[in-house]
Amino acid sequence: MRRTGGHDLAAPAVAAAPGDDPLTAALDRLVPGAPERSFGADIDEAHTVLLSATASKEEKEAELRRWFGSHQPCVFAKVAARPDADPALDICWVDEEDLALGADHVEKLLQQARERWKSRAVAGRTSSLQVMFNSARLAHARPGPELVEVFRLLVGLHLPEWAPIAADTICLDGVPLRRPDGRLELFAASMTVFFTGAHLTRAHDHRVPGGMLLNINAVGHHTQVAHDAGRFRTHAEAVRNSHGTALRSVGNGGIGHPTGHSSTWHLGGDCPAGYGLRRPPRPGHLPSDADPERYGSLYHIDVTVSSYYADPTPYPPPATGPAPGEWTMMLDYFTAEENPAYHNAALMAGLPIGPEQLHDAPWRPEPRPNSRREF
Repeated sequence: MRRTGGHDLAAPAVAAAPGDDPLTAALDRLVPGAPERSFGADIDEAHTVLLSATASKEEKEAELRRWFGSHQPCVFAKVAARPDADPALDICWVDEEDLALGADHVEKLLQQARERWKSRAVAGRTSSLQVMFNSARLAHARPGPELVEVFRLLVGLHLPEWAPIAADTICLDGVPLRRPDGRLELFAASMTVFFTGAHLTRAHDHRVPGGMLLNINAVGHHTQVAHDAGRFRTHAEAVRNSHGTALRSVGNGGIGHPTGHSSTWHLGGDCPAGYGLRRPPRPGHLPSDADPERYGSLYHIDVTVSSYYADPTPYPPPATGPAPGEWTMMLDYFTAEENPAYHNAALMAGLPIGPEQLHDAPWRPEPRPNSRREF
């Protein structure tokens, strides 16, 4: 990991000059949206705290956790946001003042939070980091290429070893875990941007109050922690439980939409089942002809910054959703095999590492072109 120097966070800081700083310049290029726009009752309510000039950081973080627990489509995040969650959900808070100080300041802030998170993760205390860029300017920005550029810059400040970050790529951070026998393993963590302006667009599933959220989640790390803690007799049972949790998340992204429609949907059809696991019971919300191993989406759910985020067009999809061939997805990484034969194996099976690799993220961002793809 590249270490950054420069600003002393304890010293008085001066806002970066927009002409010299890439972040402040990119923020100044954002196109404001309609100030009276509603983002749905749930986000509008959260904004009374998250965009308040008088609420404290602690109050704002509590409000974000409350929203996670009630309105976040991802069941993993809902569970991890609970006060007694184990492993817990860690939050790094970046506010408007931090953004005004420029890229160097924000990068140092993010790297400090990243190291703290990984130090807790190695002990199994957390598997997820939520980096909240709490900014009214980001929250009210109109989706467009200017907003996507800010997203790319901010993700690159979290993952500087692979910057600059391109749109339509899958970026992975590394999350370490010390196993009961003392071995160290590194799990891959998906990185996905959520943002307020996604509301009612084709990226509706990725809406969040308060500005922009970088969601970093290591489901394999979470699964292994649960097994090592004795909550499941075997690793395969722990994987089955995580698989079922993922199924409950898929298709739940219609929260906050007036018709309840999600831009992710379940598909029917033939698909090899099992991947070394027994197929879990069908969740009640799945259509009778849906294959729970397979689903479709208008965007690749693991792409960190999708170019679709630049499209502000309201998306009122037909009740049946688009054609099944568009962005067909698989959940085959939920496997108990020790050496699965696919590129993202470390999403579920940890890689052996040495103590000098605790803060590594060895996976080069992988392009996912913005086109129809099945894999």
